[in-house]
Amino acid sequence: MSEAVDAFVARLGPLAGPGERVAVISPNAPALVIALFAAWRTGAVVVPLTARLRDYELRRVLADAEPAAIVSVSAHQGYSFRDLLTELVPGLPGLRGCLIVDEAGELEAEMVGGSEEGNPIGEERSPSVGRASTGPLHPPPDVAAILYTSGTTGAPKGTLVKRGCGLAGAEGLAERLVLDPDDAAVLVVPASHAFGLGCLLAGVRAGAATVLVEASGSLAPLTGALGQGATLLHGPPALFGRLLAAAPEGVPGLRGGLVAGAPCPATVLERLDALETRVLNVYGLTETGAATACAAEDAPDLRHTTVGRPLAGYEFRVAGGDADEPGELQVRGPHVTPGYLGRPDETAAAFDGEWLRTGDLGTIDDAGYVRIAGRAKEVVNVGGFNVFPAEVEGFLQTHPDVVQVAVVGMPHERMGESLAAFVVARPDSGLTPGDLLRFARPQIAGYKLPYAIQLVSELPLVASGKPDRAALARLAGERATTPSASAPAGASTR
Repeated sequence: MSEAVDAFVARLGPLAGPGERVAVISPNAPALVIALFAAWRTGAVVVPLTARLRDYELRRVLADAEPAAIVSVSAHQGYSFRDLLTELVPGLPGLRGCLIVDEAGELEAEMVGGSEEGNPIGEERSPSVGRASTGPLHPPPDVAAILYTSGTTGAPKGTLVKRGCGLAGAEGLAERLVLDPDDAAVLVVPASHAFGLGCLLAGVRAGAATVLVEASGSLAPLTGALGQGATLLHGPPALFGRLLAAAPEGVPGLRGGLVAGAPCPATVLERLDALETRVLNVYGLTETGAATACAAEDAPDLRHTTVGRPLAGYEFRVAGGDADEPGELQVRGPHVTPGYLGRPDETAAAFDGEWLRTGDLGTIDDAGYVRIAGRAKEVVNVGGFNVFPAEVEGFLQTHPDVVQVAVVGMPHERMGESLAAFVVARPDSGLTPGDLLRFARPQIAGYKLPYAIQLVSELPLVASGKPDRAALARLAGERATTPSASAPAGASTR
């Protein structure tokens, strides 16, 4: 792998200098790892992007990130990133070039950026349209990555991730897992997201092997990887639930792993314990990386009901609560994000002095163990992927026949949560749920697709005139308990 990274540096180095952005579009594959480490060797800041993203999402993220270079797989799951980038590259300001690779990281083609001559390496670029001009044009020098989320406004928001955050998370997770070079960890969550990236770096730090698996509707790729001597598995709670259903007697040699992304039911952890597979709760945000984790030696009740104690470099407090009553969890420390790329107002709003507002409710006991009581932020967790309803609403409203839309979460037996969309259509348009699903499927990630779409004449409103999300969530919850709730997305009718 080191030789592959060295060879890639020679290709990437002329395109991106220290502190400049390199966007990497890839599934969980060697191409992602090679591009990440090659960019870091050049001193660049990586912008890892999952290959689940589509046209609508990539256009907005790339416009905001303003990369000097793009590394992308040619295609994945039938979607051609090469075709999309052929269209986008000439119009991206400051882009010097794009490297198209296969999933093994082998170069297939190169594209020249549209404004290469006007942006020599190291020069600042003008801020992208729509961003606050007072924001930073380049990240601070200690930033290693920019991880994008949609934010509660639905607009792409780049979280600045410090180099120390990645190093501290790798060290802390490797220690809590008791990782060693003989371990082989299967990673199903995207390594382009905070949790997956932390797991990947922990394996690198310990000299352990990491087996990259792209999540899919089938367990076959996962079980195939586990059958090759895996000792660890990292993923969301839904993954472990599916694994227990498929392999109730356990997986030989699987000693443990990490679980994050949503609260993991204690019953799932208890069943894994009984199979001698000790899976540890981890808690963190895109803004913090892994910030707390259970330890293998923790008592079972603590491992099953808490997210452990803070990792080195993180300090937590509860605002508006006490040891018994949940309040908002806040965190500070040298590894917490300095803010969001080009968004000073959102950066300021995220902090209470030097404390980052997590938006999650919880308690901290006298021994320092953190318990999560619920999410204060309006976010839906679909099979381990955080989805902000505002982003999905914004996209659905680009359909010419959609007048108004509200998206909420609803319970889902297998995924934990899924999305329900309530849509007001243009009168006499003839729009159907199936039409919307076909419109959305090629343009947004699959986990963001509404599981149920209901066309309504109007949305219920609160006194302020905003959609009554509580009423819609109740309606979605009622639908989830009816037999029709198990129908595929788009099966709902007027």
